[in-house]
Amino acid sequence: MTQTTYSKETLELLEDVVSESEAKEFIETHGEQAFVDHYETYVALFDQYQIDAIDAFIETFSIEDIDHFSDAYYGEYESGAEFAEEFARDIGEIPRNLPSWIEIDWQESWENLSYDFYEENGYIFSANF
Repeated sequence: MTQTTYSKETLELLEDVVSESEAKEFIETHGEQAFVDHYETYVALFDQYQIDAIDAFIETFSIEDIDHFSDAYYGEYESGAEFAEEFARDIGEIPRNLPSWIEIDWQESWENLSYDFYEENGYIFSANF
């Protein structure tokens, strides 16, 4: 097994983490500089959001964008079509008294929204943060 050498700043930060093994895994995945710059924000998000959502955001954008997670995150959905329907209702674009016989192509609506939103593993993120 090889011994990893960390900078003094990283070693000081490692002293304050709850789980050193998770912190070291973060370093292996994202790099030592990302640990120094973003690990505190990454861990702070755990109090409010699912780790899978946070990781999906990083996969879609990058660890350098983690400060924008809360602004970009729109939630978890079964599909982009489901998000498109809820989004349209939330912003008031669907009348309350829309007759039930009218069908809207929510998948096509999602395709139109996909210029401004991304879906990763069921999590929806705005591209405009």
